[in-house]
Amino acid sequence: MRGAELRTGRLVVRTPMKGDGVKYARYYTLNREFLQPYSPKFDAGMFSASEWESSIPLIQQQFANGTTARFVLMLGDELIGVANLTQIQRGPSYSAILGYTLSEEHQGHGYMKEALGEVVRYMFEARNLHRIVANYMPRNERSGRLLRSLGFQVEGYARDYLLIDGVWEDHVLSARTNPDWKG
Repeated sequence: MRGAELRTGRLVVRTPMKGDGVKYARYYTLNREFLQPYSPKFDAGMFSASEWESSIPLIQQQFANGTTARFVLMLGDELIGVANLTQIQRGPSYSAILGYTLSEEHQGHGYMKEALGEVVRYMFEARNLHRIVANYMPRNERSGRLLRSLGFQVEGYARDYLLIDGVWEDHVLSARTNPDWKG
């Protein structure tokens, strides 16, 4: 499967393509301090255009073979966020894990809700997933509100769930299922 390009009222949400390495590096460099408290420790490659550029063929291959689906949120020519579906499973679960970040400058304008609404729709309709899981740290209530507004339901709480910025962090577990899933 080739890449995807989804359009919302203000954004183009698409799979990464050749030439996006500079945009990725700029995004993570500008937002390093803002994103780090909610992310695994960043390595130097997160800020390197050449590292990102060299990873794009693998990102595209993983999208094509259905193991991951990575999207960039583009406002004009600017990369303002990312949405990644990883650990895509077929078989009995037909599920994926959703992660996302948005630039500090673009917080509070509804961009992520707009983008994730389309990403979830695409993954349910075009990729026939039954379940998308998204987990967030309890202190990140903004993320909790976003997920609830998109129809995600809280399913539990996991202690010491992920190593975030060098600390084992608890997470609220949430998911959304596809009521129109077809086997």
